[in-house]
Amino acid sequence: MAQWIIPVIALFVFLGLIVQANRKMGGVRKDGRPNQVPWGLVMVFCALGIFVTMVHMINLAGFETGPEHSLMGRFGG
Repeated sequence: MAQWIIPVIALFVFLGLIVQANRKMGGVRKDGRPNQVPWGLVMVFCALGIFVTMVHMINLAGFETGPEHSLMGRFGG
């Protein structure tokens, strides 16, 4: 059961970080200085984390992922 709980928690954490980065990215700090955290980069890495977490959950469900299981095979030829 823990193999499902941890990815679901990670998925919600990444979604929460994306929402937080979206709120902070366009604004200016209260004192007028630029943001110290590159929120656009945080958002990109959270999207990557969501993708990896979803692939992991698909593998947990019993479906095989990866290039050797694609329609074209490993090398597409």
